[in-house]
Amino acid sequence: MRLRDERQLAETLQRGLPRAILLSSDEPLLVQEAAGQVREAALAAGVEERVPFHVDSPSFDFRQLLDSSASLSLFASRRLLELRLGSAGLGQQGSAAVLEWLAGNSEDVLLVLSPRLDARAQKAKWVLALEKEGVHLPLWPPGLDGMGRWVQQRLRSARVTVDEEGLTFLVSRLEGNLLAAAQVVDRLALQGGGKAWTVESLAEELDDDARYTPFELIDAALAGDGARAHRMLAVLREEGLEPLALVALLARELRILLGLREAADRGTPLGAAMASARVLKRRQGLVERALRRLSRAVLAGALRDLALVDQGAKGMNAVVPFEELDRLLLRLAGYRTTPLALRSRRYLEP
Repeated sequence: MRLRDERQLAETLQRGLPRAILLSSDEPLLVQEAAGQVREAALAAGVEERVPFHVDSPSFDFRQLLDSSASLSLFASRRLLELRLGSAGLGQQGSAAVLEWLAGNSEDVLLVLSPRLDARAQKAKWVLALEKEGVHLPLWPPGLDGMGRWVQQRLRSARVTVDEEGLTFLVSRLEGNLLAAAQVVDRLALQGGGKAWTVESLAEELDDDARYTPFELIDAALAGDGARAHRMLAVLREEGLEPLALVALLARELRILLGLREAADRGTPLGAAMASARVLKRRQGLVERALRRLSRAVLAGALRDLALVDQGAKGMNAVVPFEELDRLLLRLAGYRTTPLALRSRRYLEP
């Protein structure tokens, strides 16, 4: 059976320990915590011994898995066999071994921890056989849109109170990093459950972790400090920032700014428009000053350019993402740079 989420996994484990469990994801924290649920359920069911197998190379001998179950003596207890797959996956030999194990009558429990399985891999014989004999839970990260709900749920579980603006600040600070989010929530929980966290107290608490972030980069551009934005982009690029991550954040910011610009042009008070768009109070002055400089045409053009940068980052055209992001940020800062869409067509050819 294929499960939808961690809650369904918990319900399944309460009813009884499946013979085989597959957890697949590229998000280490989600796999780690779901595997923890399985291990606790295994202990509660009397499965006390855990045998790990690390598949870290194509030459891994999968007979170890089969021999381990075959060597179970009459008086030995059941064991939790953990098959931890690397980026290479199972391969032909591993698939055959898992199919053979599933077809056998071992009383052990098989837990497979796998990287994310694409649509084709989810239809592999061994995956379908495991789903028939046990359960498969694909674990998907919440993404930027769902990060707020994910953090809020974790805060509630830890009995940590954060106001709405503080939550928005926290999510922006974490940049979609679930492991960092879990660590921050644990850190706040250690301060005691009676404290209500605000933007100011969160910023003070987390100040020791200060470094350049994409959010500070965007704010530097909106503040008109193009030189600083240029330097920050270079540093973030060296630190391994993925262009698509910055594209997503910039697109969100530009849509908000464009909406505010259009609202202001219609005569809507900017303060009311910013409150409706949930712009943090501490950023409202920055946004207001930026909108005095940025016309609707500039913002709409920046969004069009950003779509082309997105395609370039995905290999769909010949755009060099970081070069164009640099030009776009400088344009938002007030510098004169020619929009990508108006330059030579050769930049846009695959």
